[in-house]
Amino acid sequence: MFNAEPTCTTRTDRDPDCSLGLAIDPQRPYTADNVVPTRVWQGDELAVDCLLAHGIPIIDERDAWSPQWFRVRLPAGSPRPTAWLPAVRTKDRPRVPACPVPASGR
Repeated sequence: MFNAEPTCTTRTDRDPDCSLGLAIDPQRPYTADNVVPTRVWQGDELAVDCLLAHGIPIIDERDAWSPQWFRVRLPAGSPRPTAWLPAVRTKDRPRVPACPVPASGR
């Protein structure tokens, strides 16, 4: 996971202002009411289950654009077992199976 915000890219602490939220549903707008409580930071490694090729397109701070989302597993003890990471927040594009379309997107 990486944060494109220049003031956050070199930080090694877990400053709340540099944390990112993961989506509950990749086919709904990426807004505060569609974010899990578990936060992630620059350099966090997340286990990926699958890739959804056509979710809500996301544009990062550097104008990178992608409609792709990765379903990721959250750490034990998180309120939800999985969440969705927009592909613009990863430097890697792991080869993973396609995700089924979430029920909300059908």
